[in-house]
Amino acid sequence: MGIINKKLTDREKAAIFWHIFGGVDDWKALYLAALDEPYTGPEKNLSDFASKWKRTPKIQDYLQAVQEIRFKILQAAQQKGFEEGRAAVLDNVHTETANGARSTKFVDYSDPANQARKLNELVNTADDPGEALDALKVIMQAQKADREAAKDNKIARYYIPLQCSGCPLMEKRRRQPSK
Repeated sequence: MGIINKKLTDREKAAIFWHIFGGVDDWKALYLAALDEPYTGPEKNLSDFASKWKRTPKIQDYLQAVQEIRFKILQAAQQKGFEEGRAAVLDNVHTETANGARSTKFVDYSDPANQARKLNELVNTADDPGEALDALKVIMQAQKADREAAKDNKIARYYIPLQCSGCPLMEKRRRQPSK
């Protein structure tokens, strides 16, 4: 194989693809893979030959072209993944309207009101009685937790005078004429 050769061989193309898509950065190994015949020269010259081969315009041009192909492939895969993810999210937020048509809207189920709405919907539309019972149990647990939280939040305030002489009741008693 001559470096002077202006046309890329299939082995050279394969070596470039191996570098771009296979992640091989050892240019000596790439050069050896691109050779048409086994390398019989001295080992000390191999790095020099590989470097010269790498810097030839035919290799640099093809390297750039394959990098652009890889970029386009990655971009297309990323776009496809984005579209699939978006479609999956939209499928999860479809709701049925009263006439049975599906409409798309986002529902935030971290809001307790939305959770309660969804549980009520599950109870009302469940085909399986076990599913409805499970939803009812969740509703009842939430109500019980709400009642307990309300009990915990009741604050009892007791006002005690710091001294008996400052108590308004005591002052009122002193001002009354004695009988």
